[in-house]
Amino acid sequence: MVKRIVNSEDISMAEALRILEDKLISINPGITDDVVNNTLNYLRKFSRISPDKAKDLISELMKRFGLAKLTAIQIVNLMPQTTDELRILLGTEKREFSDKEIEDILNLLKSTKES
Repeated sequence: MVKRIVNSEDISMAEALRILEDKLISINPGITDDVVNNTLNYLRKFSRISPDKAKDLISELMKRFGLAKLTAIQIVNLMPQTTDELRILLGTEKREFSDKEIEDILNLLKSTKES
């Protein structure tokens, strides 16, 4: 059976986890597909915040700091804790970020993770 992609959207790992848990597990709770199970295990292990917080944080990073959606998603997925980690992720952006902006982003991540 040929499958085709109907819709495509970039999402965070937390959102992917919710989709997999809601859709796949509710449809077939005894699923034994290794790819699905490995993906679920990975997402459960490495998702840092809830899907709702992830979506809000991505929007906030895009609005407040002018980040591209993919950059914001990667920042949310990885939740960097140091300026060096964050600067690596910001390397794909077309502009330079001031030390103040870097600190503001890190503070936003920290406050979101703690709440």
